[in-house]
Amino acid sequence: MRYLFITIALFFSLFLTACGDSSSNDTPPVDDAVTFADAVVHDANFTSIHFSGSQNCTQCHNGIVDSNGSDVSIVNAWHSTIMANAATDPFWQAKVASEVKMHPEFEAVIESKCSRCHTPMANVEAAFAGDDTTLFHDGFLNPDSLYFNPAMQGVSCTLCHQIEDTPELGATDGFSGHYSIADNSGIARMLYGPYLDPKITAMQNNVQFTPAYSAHMNDAKHCATCHNLDTPVIDTNGTLTAFTFPEQAVYTEWEYSDFNTTQSCQDCHMPKAQGSVVISTQGNQGDPVARSPFFQHKFLGANTYMLEIIKNNRAKIGPIADDASFDTTIANDRAFLMAAADVNITDTAIVDDNLTFSVLVTNHSGHKFPTGFPSRRLWLHVNVTNEANQSVFESGAVTDGGMIIGVDDQIDYTPHYETITAPSQVQVYETILSDTDDNQTYILLHALHYLKDNRLLPSGFDKTNVPENVNPHGRAEDDDDFIGGSDTVTYEVNNLPAGNYTITATLYYQTLSYGFAQDLFKDDDQTPIALMKALDSNATLHYETVSSDTASQTLP
Repeated sequence: MRYLFITIALFFSLFLTACGDSSSNDTPPVDDAVTFADAVVHDANFTSIHFSGSQNCTQCHNGIVDSNGSDVSIVNAWHSTIMANAATDPFWQAKVASEVKMHPEFEAVIESKCSRCHTPMANVEAAFAGDDTTLFHDGFLNPDSLYFNPAMQGVSCTLCHQIEDTPELGATDGFSGHYSIADNSGIARMLYGPYLDPKITAMQNNVQFTPAYSAHMNDAKHCATCHNLDTPVIDTNGTLTAFTFPEQAVYTEWEYSDFNTTQSCQDCHMPKAQGSVVISTQGNQGDPVARSPFFQHKFLGANTYMLEIIKNNRAKIGPIADDASFDTTIANDRAFLMAAADVNITDTAIVDDNLTFSVLVTNHSGHKFPTGFPSRRLWLHVNVTNEANQSVFESGAVTDGGMIIGVDDQIDYTPHYETITAPSQVQVYETILSDTDDNQTYILLHALHYLKDNRLLPSGFDKTNVPENVNPHGRAEDDDDFIGGSDTVTYEVNNLPAGNYTITATLYYQTLSYGFAQDLFKDDDQTPIALMKALDSNATLHYETVSSDTASQTLP
């Protein structure tokens, strides 16, 4: 089995806000052969019983600067991130549609599970009202739904800041979207923040929330609720089992790293502003105290692929951020990605007419890399050229469409390597899912365990002493050079003539692996999947360069 697929969303057009410019309306068709309806853009000024749209927060929390005069506006930093676009993300919507098509008898369960973290305000609001928490048809993604506006805000301000500090937060019972939000209305609704002695009057008067201090807002456990996620397991006969599958366990990966005593999720993904910040523009009526530290709401990540797609197809997807904001977020995420790992060529040597060298890959992030959803992967592209700049050995070459030669043109998945001796062997850092019959699958609900998990481990991670949901799988388990913080791969290039040779090693990252994509696109009779297929076919950014190194060696 090769080429099945997984996760993230669809929706619509362009939106003019009081603080921003929505950019041009002349986006070319996604696919000349297929016509998709333009998106209906949600109203970011919405109010509901428990929540309020992000645009209502701009009146006080945009236009703020740090002590160096740099703009650190909260909503402007957030609205072009993947967090803000958790619901509009067409990959997520397509993958949910695929899983529902595979098991329509579990449609309500699947959509409720996925909506809990991707359309959280709609899920919470509907649950309090006793309504269905579904996505398609008459569900949250339907513009006529009562919950459409809260749904399409994704992970927004009044969702995160209302999550309560319960004993379950950061523990197993709090994972998989089991956060707690109080069933309050009006000024009884508490918005938690990281600062002591918040000024409450302006927020109560303007948006009918009451700010309150809570230390958990700066704690990694606040992020754990959606970034440790177990999914139900359906066997290949269609029976719902009692098992669950660790779709992602980012928080636990971090817990077992050196970072758990030095840096929280917020420290890296919400970098601190310079100096202190007056967080409200309302002067004496708001919060005129200069606060420090101030965590910027940039929510840095690695998904430049999807941000480019959303920006370039706004008429079909419907983001509320302007192009300039997307450009800034993409640039920030690209820099963040490039700081996550590096490669170094070491131990070059000549033995007879054979060239040997090692590539050391170091993980600088506080969790596995790549982490999160199983469609993501890293790989090494190693190229050896002669004096005429002709390639004499190449492993891991990639097409413009993101297909890795020697990997995606094979039937079986690529194992973890300690030593590579042939161009057909490629070191790919990834997860490979196994169904209940121990066969490879891309169907998330069929996944019972991992056939392979050799994603780079964070510093301090002891692979022999960690929980089952985060330990490596496959050959990486027994690789003595695959350790917390790094992996070393040895390359042997045999039977070379005398001459000067240049070695180039490049680490690439991909959000949506080729196999996942091809499997998903087989279900393109479903509109969300057909749209995602068209968006992907027109995308020009299928992978990113993380790090590269070169070395030279002379063969006498």
